[in-house]
Amino acid sequence: MGIFFLLLAISISQIVLVSIVPRPSNLPSTPLNTPQTFGKLNKTASLTRSAFNPKNGVLQLNYTINDGANANANYLDISQISFTAIADHGGNNIIAYYIPTSPNTIVVQFKNLNPNFNYLTVTAHDKGINTTMVEAPSSYSSFASSTAKPKQTDKANQGLFTINRDKITVSSSIGFDSQKQLSIAEYNTKISHETEVIEQNQKAIETYKKGIEQQNDLISGMEKQQATTNDSTLQTSIDNERGTLTQIRSKIGEAKANIDHANDQINEYEKAIHRIENGESQLPKSKKI
Repeated sequence: MGIFFLLLAISISQIVLVSIVPRPSNLPSTPLNTPQTFGKLNKTASLTRSAFNPKNGVLQLNYTINDGANANANYLDISQISFTAIADHGGNNIIAYYIPTSPNTIVVQFKNLNPNFNYLTVTAHDKGINTTMVEAPSSYSSFASSTAKPKQTDKANQGLFTINRDKITVSSSIGFDSQKQLSIAEYNTKISHETEVIEQNQKAIETYKKGIEQQNDLISGMEKQQATTNDSTLQTSIDNERGTLTQIRSKIGEAKANIDHANDQINEYEKAIHRIENGESQLPKSKKI
């Protein structure tokens, strides 16, 4: 009987727990590093990291913004980007901000979020104007005819990110950091990424050099064979292998250029960190959601 009542008590406690603790939504969480188009200029936002500290209710969402029309992220106008958010079972004291941390990154940060929140939806917005969609009528009749046409509506769920509680990383080190702290952390991450680019290109160069040695040995062997044979096709094969050798050397040049570019980027990021530390950041201020 004692065991029966113990099992019954456990079953009842499980039922009560299921009924009290909210479950994540049935909507799938937006995968990390998956660009979502938003706004009228077809910018994209990618969620690169999500981390939650249930002890202090701080949730940090890191976003990278990309402008397909401009490959240089340093010229993206981050001040035109904003975020809105809705929290299900988020609690009554929740506070949220979107915080620019570099010319192409933004952190959406929540404070006092209920540890048992269900899910969040976060939406990216762009105030940028697409002038190709603006018409200047030459006459009233042309204006009247254009207004009679059905207007194109924005795509559903554009720029929408779903964050379920069970899909985020739990981290006890996450705090409600200032824009300065978040910006420096972002640039240190960028430096780390560029360092990885350098290391991978250095490894590629070493492999290319070994490939050149093998290619030279192959060509040398074919040339020795050519001296003892009348095979007319052998010269064509030698020329082809020399062409491959040229391609490998070209790849080494490309890898060295990648390293130079990465070093230039690191230099710029270090300068940016120095400016931030000296209170000279030119980033827009954080704004409350």
